[in-house]
Amino acid sequence: MTCERSYTRKVSASRAAASVALVLALAACSPTDETLAEPELGAVVVTQWVEGTELFLEYPFLVMGQQTGNWAIHLTDREDFQPIRAGTLTVRFMSAGTAAETFTVDAPLRDGIFLLDPAIGRAGSYDVELTLVSDQVSSQHVVSGVLVHATEEEALAYAAAEELAGISFLKEQQWTIPFAVEPAATHSVQQTMLAPGEVVPPDGALVRVSAPVDGIAAADANRGAPSVGDAVRQGQVLAVLAPTGQDGGFAQSRGRVERLRREVERDAVLLDAGAIPAKRLEEARHDLEIAEAELLAMGGGTDGAYHLNLRAPMSGVIAERTFVPGGRVEAGESLFTIVDPAKAWIRVQVPAAAANSLPAGAGSLFTVDNSPDAFSARLRSVGSTIDPQTRTVSVVFEVAAGQRRFVFGQFVQATVPTGEVVEGIAIPNTAILDENGTPVVYVQAGGETFERRILTVGPTDGRRTIVVAGLQPGDMVVSVGPYQVRLASLSGGDFAGGHAH
Repeated sequence: MTCERSYTRKVSASRAAASVALVLALAACSPTDETLAEPELGAVVVTQWVEGTELFLEYPFLVMGQQTGNWAIHLTDREDFQPIRAGTLTVRFMSAGTAAETFTVDAPLRDGIFLLDPAIGRAGSYDVELTLVSDQVSSQHVVSGVLVHATEEEALAYAAAEELAGISFLKEQQWTIPFAVEPAATHSVQQTMLAPGEVVPPDGALVRVSAPVDGIAAADANRGAPSVGDAVRQGQVLAVLAPTGQDGGFAQSRGRVERLRREVERDAVLLDAGAIPAKRLEEARHDLEIAEAELLAMGGGTDGAYHLNLRAPMSGVIAERTFVPGGRVEAGESLFTIVDPAKAWIRVQVPAAAANSLPAGAGSLFTVDNSPDAFSARLRSVGSTIDPQTRTVSVVFEVAAGQRRFVFGQFVQATVPTGEVVEGIAIPNTAILDENGTPVVYVQAGGETFERRILTVGPTDGRRTIVVAGLQPGDMVVSVGPYQVRLASLSGGDFAGGHAH
């Protein structure tokens, strides 16, 4: 898509000369007096977007056979909105499909800015082709209706057009911050409603590790126990307990294993001597296997050590730890809580009518702690009972894996689809600023000129919002960096039309 806007404005001679002087100074050049001669003519400003690049061009009115001043050709890569830093620019003045004059600029004078001071031998109207070949991106812009005047008097008379006013935000400012523009265009937007929600652990993503027996968490053995926030792997030892005496406890299980081992050894000797049947040895070994399994289930080892190890039942992160090394623990007491923060569910409370209209597999977006970043989730289940206090239904969305690590218990703002789709002019939600309750966007009217627009907005799907009034298709709205443009509008500086770098 090519979106071109051209306008003419008066530029003072001193301002235009200062612009060129500062560009050259920033490029560490030593301009000649001829280069800095004050131009007496007006200037034309062109802004154009094509596939790959944005062109912002300022050029003085041309007079046949004269070099009237530098063309400041600004080129921006639309992939990342960074300046073109290297490449060759070929400029052709086309008349009736034939190149009347051709100029080549081997490299930008400085990042993003190519300078050219052409002299054209014949008056008339030209289409100017600007062809960029660069490792960053290659593109071509065509600027139509470039006038070459026969005399200076004719050019000065043409320069009497109205000056364009607006918010000045220079390319050098745009290139140093996250910045992007996007055309307002027709999109299909699913109607949604905002609803509060909570990040909750999925089934199996949260486990509690409890003490299987009464015991002492010996200080020396637990000095390296994992703490809150530490990552643990499945099977890792979390704590070491020295059990205390109790009926049916660790000590009795440990003793039973040792007794059964001695019994198996004795029966093996007796079997060899023919004193007992083989069945008796088989039964003793079976009893030993059961006793060892019970001991292992408690966390104890079969190596004879009088302690048991509490191991992580899954990999994850320690969310809670309640025991203190050297302290006493009781059987059933929760010592650790382990969560897998890579997985999460969002439980949202929505009105029953909205819950019943949710299509299977419906998607939702949500934000956490007023963050501008939106995360996606997919409908998992819809509750079948209404909360008697809030008169809402619990709806669970499953968060797409790998988006971020979530903290269970966080509150979120979710956009829940209502099932209806609306088509209209839509823009990214990142482009819309809330200025005292009024939705506002900033539109790029020229390369360094912006306009503030008040909007009437319609439905949003959490990423894009329908614009009912305030924009036209093709308007280039600032989708990344609108707040910085707003700050520029509040700086109090008047936009005089010059390109003051």
